[in-house]
Amino acid sequence: MAGNLSPGIGGKKRTHNGCRAMVLIASADAGVRRQWALGLQDDFAIYQVSKWAELERTMTHSKPAVLLLDSDLPQLDEVKGLSNIHRLSPSTKIILLTSAYDERKAIGALKAGAKGYCNKQIEPPVLRKAVNVVQKDEIWVGRKTISRLLAELTSLTESHQKDCPVLSEVYLHYLTPREQQIALLIGKGEHNKEIASRLKISERTVKAHLTAIFQKLQIPDRLRLALFVTAHNH
Repeated sequence: MAGNLSPGIGGKKRTHNGCRAMVLIASADAGVRRQWALGLQDDFAIYQVSKWAELERTMTHSKPAVLLLDSDLPQLDEVKGLSNIHRLSPSTKIILLTSAYDERKAIGALKAGAKGYCNKQIEPPVLRKAVNVVQKDEIWVGRKTISRLLAELTSLTESHQKDCPVLSEVYLHYLTPREQQIALLIGKGEHNKEIASRLKISERTVKAHLTAIFQKLQIPDRLRLALFVTAHNH
Protein backbone atom coordinates (compact mmCIF):
# COMPACT_ATOMS: atom_id res chain seq x y z
CA MET A 1 0.00 0.00 0.00
CA ALA A 2 1.34 3.39 -1.00
CA GLY A 3 2.91 5.28 1.85
CA ASN A 4 3.31 2.28 4.14
CA LEU A 5 6.60 0.80 5.25
CA SER A 6 6.80 -2.85 4.28
CA PRO A 7 9.41 -4.71 6.38
CA GLY A 8 9.33 -7.94 4.37
CA ILE A 9 10.48 -11.34 5.64
CA GLY A 10 13.94 -12.73 6.22
CA GLY A 11 15.80 -9.73 4.83
CA LYS A 12 19.59 -9.83 4.63
CA LYS A 13 20.51 -6.40 3.30
CA ARG A 14 21.53 -4.25 6.26
CA THR A 15 22.90 -0.78 6.77
CA HIS A 16 25.85 -0.09 9.07
CA ASN A 17 23.54 0.07 12.11
CA GLY A 18 21.91 -3.30 11.41
CA CYS A 19 18.65 -1.94 9.95
CA ARG A 20 17.32 -2.84 6.54
CA ALA A 21 18.33 -0.54 3.72
CA MET A 22 15.30 1.46 2.60
CA VAL A 23 14.09 1.34 -1.01
CA LEU A 24 11.55 4.00 -1.98
CA ILE A 25 9.24 3.12 -4.88
CA ALA A 26 7.61 6.10 -6.59
CA SER A 27 4.90 5.35 -9.17
CA ALA A 28 1.28 6.34 -9.68
CA ASP A 29 0.59 2.81 -10.96
CA ALA A 30 -0.25 0.40 -8.13
CA GLY A 31 0.53 -2.59 -10.36
CA VAL A 32 4.00 -1.26 -11.12
CA ARG A 33 4.69 -0.60 -7.44
CA ARG A 34 3.57 -4.12 -6.58
CA GLN A 35 5.77 -5.65 -9.31
CA TRP A 36 8.88 -3.76 -8.20
CA ALA A 37 8.29 -4.54 -4.54
CA LEU A 38 7.90 -8.25 -5.28
CA GLY A 39 11.59 -8.89 -5.89
CA LEU A 40 12.85 -6.61 -3.11
CA GLN A 41 10.58 -7.07 -0.10
CA ASP A 42 12.58 -9.98 1.36
CA ASP A 43 15.83 -8.00 1.43
CA PHE A 44 14.88 -4.35 1.89
CA ALA A 45 12.52 -2.09 3.78
CA ILE A 46 10.06 -0.98 1.09
CA TYR A 47 8.26 2.36 1.15
CA GLN A 48 5.85 3.35 -1.61
CA VAL A 49 4.56 6.72 -2.77
CA SER A 50 2.21 7.54 -5.62
CA LYS A 51 2.37 11.34 -5.80
CA TRP A 52 5.06 13.95 -6.41
CA ALA A 53 4.45 15.74 -3.10
CA GLU A 54 4.83 12.45 -1.21
CA LEU A 55 8.06 11.75 -3.06
CA GLU A 56 9.53 15.14 -2.17
CA ARG A 57 8.54 14.79 1.47
CA THR A 58 9.91 11.27 1.82
CA MET A 59 13.19 12.07 0.08
CA THR A 60 13.68 15.07 2.36
CA HIS A 61 12.93 13.37 5.65
CA SER A 62 13.77 9.69 5.15
CA LYS A 63 16.83 9.79 2.84
CA PRO A 64 16.25 6.31 1.34
CA ALA A 65 19.21 4.22 0.21
CA VAL A 66 17.67 3.68 -3.23
CA LEU A 67 14.83 5.35 -5.15
CA LEU A 68 13.00 3.45 -7.91
CA LEU A 69 11.43 6.26 -9.89
CA ASP A 70 8.75 5.74 -12.53
CA SER A 71 9.38 8.13 -15.42
CA ASP A 72 5.59 8.43 -15.83
CA LEU A 73 5.08 9.81 -12.31
CA PRO A 74 2.89 12.93 -12.68
CA GLN A 75 4.81 16.23 -12.34
CA LEU A 76 8.19 14.50 -12.69
CA ASP A 77 9.20 16.45 -15.82
CA GLU A 78 11.92 13.84 -16.48
CA VAL A 79 15.48 15.26 -16.27
CA LYS A 80 14.58 18.56 -14.59
CA GLY A 81 12.49 16.80 -11.95
CA LEU A 82 15.15 14.14 -11.50
CA SER A 83 17.75 16.82 -10.74
CA ASN A 84 15.44 18.40 -8.18
CA ILE A 85 14.80 15.06 -6.46
CA HIS A 86 18.51 14.23 -6.44
CA ARG A 87 19.27 17.51 -4.66
CA LEU A 88 16.83 16.61 -1.87
CA SER A 89 18.93 13.56 -0.96
CA PRO A 90 22.28 13.37 -2.80
CA SER A 91 23.19 10.13 -1.01
CA THR A 92 20.16 8.29 -2.44
CA LYS A 93 20.93 6.10 -5.45
CA ILE A 94 18.26 6.72 -8.08
CA ILE A 95 17.12 4.25 -10.73
CA LEU A 96 14.82 5.77 -13.36
CA LEU A 97 12.49 3.20 -14.92
CA THR A 98 10.76 3.90 -18.20
CA SER A 99 8.31 2.29 -20.65
CA ALA A 100 10.88 2.22 -23.46
CA TYR A 101 14.69 2.31 -23.18
CA ASP A 102 16.09 5.43 -24.84
CA GLU A 103 19.88 5.95 -24.88
CA ARG A 104 19.60 9.72 -25.14
CA LYS A 105 17.29 9.87 -22.14
CA ALA A 106 19.49 7.39 -20.27
CA ILE A 107 22.46 9.72 -20.67
CA GLY A 108 20.34 12.67 -19.57
CA ALA A 109 19.26 10.74 -16.48
CA LEU A 110 22.87 9.92 -15.54
CA LYS A 111 23.88 13.55 -15.94
CA ALA A 112 20.95 14.58 -13.74
CA GLY A 113 22.13 12.32 -10.91
CA ALA A 114 20.63 8.90 -11.58
CA LYS A 115 22.72 5.77 -11.02
CA GLY A 116 20.52 3.51 -13.13
CA TYR A 117 18.14 3.54 -16.08
CA CYS A 118 16.08 0.58 -17.24
CA ASN A 119 12.73 -0.66 -18.55
CA LYS A 120 9.93 -0.58 -15.97
CA GLN A 121 8.86 -4.11 -16.96
CA ILE A 122 12.15 -5.45 -15.61
CA GLU A 123 11.88 -8.88 -13.98
CA PRO A 124 12.03 -8.85 -10.15
CA PRO A 125 15.35 -10.81 -9.89
CA VAL A 126 17.00 -8.44 -12.38
CA LEU A 127 15.66 -5.40 -10.54
CA ARG A 128 17.10 -6.78 -7.30
CA LYS A 129 20.47 -7.10 -9.03
CA ALA A 130 20.22 -3.51 -10.30
CA VAL A 131 19.47 -2.24 -6.78
CA ASN A 132 22.45 -4.14 -5.38
CA VAL A 133 24.71 -2.70 -8.09
CA VAL A 134 23.75 0.95 -7.55
CA GLN A 135 24.02 0.51 -3.78
CA LYS A 136 27.72 -0.14 -4.40
CA ASP A 137 27.88 3.24 -6.19
CA GLU A 138 28.09 1.53 -9.58
CA ILE A 139 25.98 2.32 -12.64
CA TRP A 140 23.18 0.18 -14.10
CA VAL A 141 22.59 1.00 -17.77
CA GLY A 142 23.20 -0.72 -21.08
CA ARG A 143 26.84 -1.05 -22.16
CA LYS A 144 26.12 0.93 -25.33
CA THR A 145 24.86 3.78 -23.19
CA ILE A 146 28.10 3.85 -21.18
CA SER A 147 30.16 3.88 -24.38
CA ARG A 148 28.08 6.69 -25.85
CA LEU A 149 28.28 8.69 -22.62
CA LEU A 150 32.06 8.33 -22.48
CA ALA A 151 32.41 9.36 -26.12
CA GLU A 152 30.15 12.38 -25.59
CA LEU A 153 31.92 13.60 -22.47
CA THR A 154 35.54 12.82 -23.33
CA SER A 155 35.98 16.10 -25.21
CA LEU A 156 34.48 17.90 -22.21
CA THR A 157 36.96 16.19 -19.90
CA GLU A 158 39.88 17.10 -22.17
CA SER A 159 38.81 20.74 -22.22
CA HIS A 160 38.97 20.78 -18.42
CA GLN A 161 42.40 19.18 -18.18
CA LYS A 162 44.01 22.62 -18.11
CA ASP A 163 42.17 23.22 -14.82
CA CYS A 164 43.79 20.11 -13.28
CA PRO A 165 47.19 19.84 -15.02
CA VAL A 166 48.65 17.51 -12.40
CA LEU A 167 46.20 14.66 -13.08
CA SER A 168 48.04 13.15 -16.04
CA GLU A 169 51.34 13.27 -14.17
CA VAL A 170 49.79 11.61 -11.14
CA TYR A 171 48.20 8.97 -13.32
CA LEU A 172 51.48 8.14 -15.02
CA HIS A 173 53.77 8.15 -12.03
CA TYR A 174 51.80 7.36 -8.90
CA LEU A 175 49.32 4.60 -9.74
CA THR A 176 50.61 1.10 -9.13
CA PRO A 177 50.43 -1.39 -12.03
CA ARG A 178 47.39 -3.03 -10.42
CA GLU A 179 45.68 0.33 -9.94
CA GLN A 180 46.32 1.16 -13.59
CA GLN A 181 44.75 -2.16 -14.61
CA ILE A 182 41.65 -1.45 -12.57
CA ALA A 183 41.38 2.15 -13.80
CA LEU A 184 41.54 0.96 -17.42
CA LEU A 185 38.80 -1.61 -16.80
CA ILE A 186 36.63 1.06 -15.18
CA GLY A 187 37.19 3.08 -18.34
CA LYS A 188 35.70 0.18 -20.31
CA GLY A 189 32.59 0.24 -18.15
CA GLU A 190 33.21 -2.96 -16.17
CA HIS A 191 31.64 -3.51 -12.74
CA ASN A 192 33.59 -4.43 -9.61
CA LYS A 193 32.50 -8.07 -9.82
CA GLU A 194 33.70 -8.35 -13.42
CA ILE A 195 37.02 -6.72 -12.54
CA ALA A 196 37.50 -9.05 -9.58
CA SER A 197 36.83 -12.09 -11.74
CA ARG A 198 39.13 -10.91 -14.54
CA LEU A 199 42.02 -10.10 -12.18
CA LYS A 200 41.34 -13.05 -9.84
CA ILE A 201 41.03 -10.87 -6.75
CA SER A 202 38.15 -10.20 -4.34
CA GLU A 203 35.59 -7.43 -4.80
CA ARG A 204 36.77 -6.00 -1.48
CA THR A 205 40.29 -5.71 -2.93
CA VAL A 206 38.90 -3.97 -6.02
CA LYS A 207 37.10 -1.45 -3.79
CA ALA A 208 40.29 -0.84 -1.79
CA HIS A 209 42.24 -0.15 -4.99
CA LEU A 210 39.49 2.19 -6.22
CA THR A 211 39.63 4.16 -2.99
CA ALA A 212 43.38 4.60 -3.46
CA ILE A 213 42.91 5.61 -7.11
CA PHE A 214 40.28 8.23 -6.23
CA GLN A 215 42.59 9.72 -3.63
CA LYS A 216 45.64 9.81 -5.90
CA LEU A 217 43.80 11.27 -8.89
CA GLN A 218 41.64 13.63 -6.83
CA ILE A 219 38.59 12.15 -8.57
CA PRO A 220 35.36 11.65 -6.58
CA ASP A 221 33.65 8.71 -8.32
CA ARG A 222 33.95 5.93 -10.90
CA LEU A 223 32.11 7.79 -13.68
CA ARG A 224 34.59 10.66 -13.59
CA LEU A 225 37.41 8.13 -13.36
CA ALA A 226 36.13 6.44 -16.51
CA LEU A 227 36.00 9.79 -18.29
CA PHE A 228 39.50 10.68 -17.16
CA VAL A 229 40.95 7.33 -18.27
CA THR A 230 39.24 7.61 -21.66
CA ALA A 231 40.51 11.14 -22.19
CA HIS A 232 44.03 10.14 -21.09
CA ASN A 233 44.12 7.21 -23.53
CA HIS A 234 42.97 9.44 -26.35
